Amino acid sequence: MNEIPSARVGKPFERELKVILSPDSNADVKGFSLLESILAPDGGCTDFHSHPTSGELMIIMSGKGKAWLEGKEYELKPGTAIYAPPGVEHKTLNTGSEPVRIACVFVPSIDTTYILESVRAAQTARERNDG
Repeated sequence: MNEIPSARVGKPFERELKVILSPDSNADVKGFSLLESILAPDGGCTDFHSHPTSGELMIIMSGKGKAWLEGKEYELKPGTAIYAPPGVEHKTLNTGSEPVRIACVFVPSIDTTYILESVRAAQTARERNDG
């Protein structure tokens, strides 16, 4: 996974996204996508978002933080697994000084243009905050 290039999402949703396995990038992969989300230290996060047709299983591999799902707050630490069903809003936040690495499994697979959409959303939010 370390050899795969990432897409950087800028502030305020500072993180890196990597497509590890996806039908978009590997014809042998069917029915799921595996992405790695790396939240930047000291506040890297996602916005509140949902995936209309895919569920997302998030497995915390390192770091610490918080997640919000269906109005509840959860602690993130290595070994934590959280599932966001299709259409359910959720958010993750890094509260520590080291990156939070999250393995994100989407079933069924998502179109990996999701990554480009995330980069654009962060840029729009940054421009609103700067303007």
